[in-house]
Amino acid sequence: MIEVSELSDSSVLVLNISGKLTMQDLDELIPMLNNHISQSDDPHLYISMQGFKGWESVAAAWKDLNLDADYIGYFDRIAIVGEKKWQEWGTQLVDAISKEELKYFYTEEAYKGWKWINNTHE
Repeated sequence: MIEVSELSDSSVLVLNISGKLTMQDLDELIPMLNNHISQSDDPHLYISMQGFKGWESVAAAWKDLNLDADYIGYFDRIAIVGEKKWQEWGTQLVDAISKEELKYFYTEEAYKGWKWINNTHE
C-alpha cells in the first residue's frame, strides 16, 4: 500500500509505503509522480518504508524496479526512511547509479531525514 501526501507549501512528495506493494499500487503512483515532477521546480521525494513487507508478486517487484529506473534524474533529493538493513543496502546500491542526492535514515532518525530533504539540516 502506498499513501501519498503532496504538501502544498513544499516541493516534497511524501510516500508512506507499508504492507505488500501490488501492481495496482504502482500503477496508481505513476500519475502522482508525473504531476509532482511537472508542478515543482525542485522536486524532492521522501519515502517512509515503515511496515513495508515486500511485493505481492515478482511482477510487482520488477515493475517497481523499472519504475525506479524510469524516474532516475527527476528528483533532486530522495530521503528513504526504513527499519531494515536491506533497505539501507538497496538505497546505497541505487545511490551509486542515480543522479539524485539519495540518503537513507533509520526510523528513529526520521526527523533528520525530514530536515535533510527540506535542506534544513545542520
